[in-house]
Amino acid sequence: MSKLPMKNRRSRSAKITEYKLEKLVRCFAKNMTAKETMEEMKLSEPTVRHRFMQIRQLLYDHGPMRMDHSKVEGRPAKDRPAKYIYERQYRGVKEKYAHLFEMEVLNRIIATKNDKAVRRFLANNEEHMEQVKKYATYNKLHDKYDIIEVLNATHGKRLSEHETRPFDMLDYEENSLIIINEYNIEPDEAFFRVIWNLLRKHPLNLPKDQA
Repeated sequence: MSKLPMKNRRSRSAKITEYKLEKLVRCFAKNMTAKETMEEMKLSEPTVRHRFMQIRQLLYDHGPMRMDHSKVEGRPAKDRPAKYIYERQYRGVKEKYAHLFEMEVLNRIIATKNDKAVRRFLANNEEHMEQVKKYATYNKLHDKYDIIEVLNATHGKRLSEHETRPFDMLDYEENSLIIINEYNIEPDEAFFRVIWNLLRKHPLNLPKDQA
């Protein structure tokens, strides 16, 4: 009996698997052109352009950086640096889609600056601590994470007011909060994570005539 294909949780009407959609989003995050993505993924160029426009619409509607383009339309270039950037890269963009490209640029910048990949775990939660120990073990070889123990984190103060120390798997308090920061996230990876998380909440579902 053949297995049913895995449901694509990030595109309601997709004729593309979640695995392939992830690859396509990574191409977009790397700022690859439609032609480069077409060659990489063996998809038609119109399909790639359509998916890229869906992603831009997603960022415009739900991205961390949003604006009402009707309020900035017509402003001088010095007040719209993102417009200057995208016009150099995407020549000949139709005016009715210009705001989508502008928001793509702005969200790329925001993702790079703000995605710190911070994770928080409760020391009195066994499942949480199993994950923390995996991070700590991995860190011994790769030094990828900054792992901090926030002491007495359940006492109602703001986190900035608590004493902190480097996390030690053999010596930690059960009422602590363990905070894990990932070092050196690549800009492409940061932007990919923003889009991929948005797709989980807002699966692609745009009509083809908007491609």
